Amino acid sequence: MNRTINSLVLVGLSVCGAHAFADDSMSRATPTGHQMMKDCVERQKTADVNMSQAEMKRICKDQLKQQKQTGVPAEPAPTDTPRN
Repeated sequence: MNRTINSLVLVGLSVCGAHAFADDSMSRATPTGHQMMKDCVERQKTADVNMSQAEMKRICKDQLKQQKQTGVPAEPAPTDTPRN
């Protein structure tokens, strides 16, 4: 009787632990739209500091929209041509 109860408890804990790890790995694999927007704006800031926040958001919204439609990550938008 004791062995059966211990086995059931062990199996229950194992299933709960496996579920917790599986859930955690899935959430990290697919970033949210908000997180993707933040990452895109940060990339725009490092690429061109003269661009306004509204322009950066517009560019990033366009990139995310294109990515959703095609399913392929968009290339970063060209910011400015290099000057010599």
